[in-house]
Amino acid sequence: MKITFWGVRGSYPVPGAATVRYGGQTSCVEIRTESGGCLIVDAGTGLRALGQKLSREGGVPRQFHVLLSHVHWDHIQGLPFFEPAYIPGNRIAVYALLTAADELDQVIGGITRHEFFPMPLERVPAQFQFIEVKPTVAMDIEDFHVLPIALNHPYGAVGYRVDADGTSVAYVADTAPFHEVLHKQHFLCGLEPLSHEDLAALAAMRAGLVAALRGVDTVVYDTHFLPEEYKRFPHYGHSTPDQALEICAEAGVRTLVLYHHAPSHSDDQMDEVAERYRQLGKAQGIEVVTSQEGMTLMVGAQEPR
Repeated sequence: MKITFWGVRGSYPVPGAATVRYGGQTSCVEIRTESGGCLIVDAGTGLRALGQKLSREGGVPRQFHVLLSHVHWDHIQGLPFFEPAYIPGNRIAVYALLTAADELDQVIGGITRHEFFPMPLERVPAQFQFIEVKPTVAMDIEDFHVLPIALNHPYGAVGYRVDADGTSVAYVADTAPFHEVLHKQHFLCGLEPLSHEDLAALAAMRAGLVAALRGVDTVVYDTHFLPEEYKRFPHYGHSTPDQALEICAEAGVRTLVLYHHAPSHSDDQMDEVAERYRQLGKAQGIEVVTSQEGMTLMVGAQEPR
């Protein structure tokens, strides 16, 4: 498989002079098989450029598959600007949790209401289909075997393990660590003490994530915060590179990709993060790569990247 990063930031886009090397667009990853199968994971602002590339490839009508981790703004804001949606005959399947909204089309359709956007979702030429995903319930999509994974994030989120071409990649964004705070659907989480039931739920979620990642070649993981930043914002639902390394080491992962970078982290700061965690990963036998907009990785390639 081949993965290409079209957006690597979290929270909001920050293109500009301070983010030229790592990029400023929000979450969007393209996964391709050797036979040409295509999965899109998350639909942040990076989706716009990916959509332009997919349109240039030609072929009408086409079927597109978009896996959403959740429906926060930085993961869906690119959908109204996805060029294939404006080509008659195309079909776009959007997969996501059923979260706080009654139906997925209410979430996605809401961002194109006439108050906010000139073309409402129901009037675009392409046909949208909304498909609910459930953690631990696997799906087969074209060449891919996809396993959704429950994550610890406000109002719920899922990661995805994707198997194809005899190898595997996992996308784990967004998630908090599995201690201190338990995020629940339909519930605004504070910092109240955890009950025994909460602690058990966190332990089960962590165990489920490690089990799903066991033996995966490459894991793209939410490493939004540095450790000192996380201490100030434990209720935001994001992890640190240290926490990602801990999970990946336990699961026997070969390569960890740092992802969902904080919008405040400049290129110079990201250079420091990349080198620090490259060395820490090497000490644990894990190759650590820091994602950059436009970067492509071959999943399963055994030579150092």
